[in-house]
Amino acid sequence: NQRLHLLAASLQGRHVHAQGRLLWAALLRERRELYAPLTLPAHADIKRASECASVEGDSRSGPRLLVAKGTFEQFGGAERDLLNNLSAWQSHFNITLISLNLPAEANERLAALGVEAITPVKHWNKPTGALAEINAKASRSAKKEWRRLLADADSGLADALDSADAIHITSGVGSLEFSTLVPEDKPLHYHCLEPHRGLHEGVLHRRIDGRPKQPLAITEALLTRQRRSDIRLTQAIASRRHAAISGNSPWIQQRIEDVYGIEAGILLPTVDTTTWSTEQMVSSPLEGDYVVSIGNASWVKGTWETVEMLAGSDLSLALVGGGDEADLILLQQRATALGVELHLMPRLSQGVLIALVKGARAVVSLAHAEPFGLTPVEAQAAGTPAIMVDEGGFSYTVEDGVSGRLLPRPVTGESHLKWHAALEEAADPHTREAWRQGGLANITDMGLRPQDQAARLAKIVGTLLMRK
Repeated sequence: NQRLHLLAASLQGRHVHAQGRLLWAALLRERRELYAPLTLPAHADIKRASECASVEGDSRSGPRLLVAKGTFEQFGGAERDLLNNLSAWQSHFNITLISLNLPAEANERLAALGVEAITPVKHWNKPTGALAEINAKASRSAKKEWRRLLADADSGLADALDSADAIHITSGVGSLEFSTLVPEDKPLHYHCLEPHRGLHEGVLHRRIDGRPKQPLAITEALLTRQRRSDIRLTQAIASRRHAAISGNSPWIQQRIEDVYGIEAGILLPTVDTTTWSTEQMVSSPLEGDYVVSIGNASWVKGTWETVEMLAGSDLSLALVGGGDEADLILLQQRATALGVELHLMPRLSQGVLIALVKGARAVVSLAHAEPFGLTPVEAQAAGTPAIMVDEGGFSYTVEDGVSGRLLPRPVTGESHLKWHAALEEAADPHTREAWRQGGLANITDMGLRPQDQAARLAKIVGTLLMRK
């Protein structure tokens, strides 16, 4: 039975969650000690360790940090999160950002911040297709493109790399490959948002309804070369004397150890509470009672299961994100058969998205082992109840009954009723306000403000520079 098989796979991770929650509790207990000394001493330590010149009166005269991200082509949550945090990072660093694919929107935001951007004249695009996956073509192509950009005297990358006091690499397609060009004595921090799920898990190789695209054993065998390359590159960073690796949650910290055999630190993502809490000039594009789910329609995001869970709830679903056309057709057919009204919203502006979330009964997700779970934090900031499956990063960003609800994956009719009951709770104004207050306190306690992350990164880089 496919449902029982999927449930069993989900239960296997419970011991990991138990260990992770202990880690998370310790992290919260130590937050004052962790962050309080960072703002001034960490910056001072970095300045002492760095040989960069200081310009009188220039707040951006700190250590030169070269930030590398393989591509912004997708321009999803990870890419936006990085750009949103740069302003806070500028309190500690003089930043240059490099990428093989930098869309106009990203370029404009960097220009507004005064951040220098280095990117090829012709954008690099990830090779796709079965043969490209089998032969690890994307990795080899990215490495080649980085070398070409470094050799191009007009690009400025060679000078930027040489003058940088430290390198920060954010994971993603084409990112790890840049590490091979960084001199061994150059301090390097790798922010691993998640081990490559397509290489190390089977969940991305399922159709939207959970059926494997092909036997998973075959898929695993075909990806052997690319998986080994990913492990080799990550372990090479860990072996450097002047390097550190951070996950973005206790869940990913544990996954890094499981996949790579490496002990990693934690650099949490952030949420801009001001943006999400501010009333928007636009109204929600939907009326009536609805819930919001954010992410491309896919099995890994739990889209199919979300539609099934909503059957009989009298709530419609606003799905923010695109997806494969064939998958969307199947999803619409399933929603129609179950009597669930489905609103597909491939891409929304930030203002419209916030208005949509604010007008919703709840933000829900049945994503499989979500790396961090920023969606519920954004919902909390917006004052909208977050109702999430009790897996992955959600287990650390939602406190059940305090800042939202954490529920088991609904694989039976009885568990569907638990979700419906939680959705009824979310309609109560007093409950919504209590969860909103709990969520805002949670954001503060976890240190999810951009300035918190900037201070933590300054501490990490300062430690690496002091090793020189």
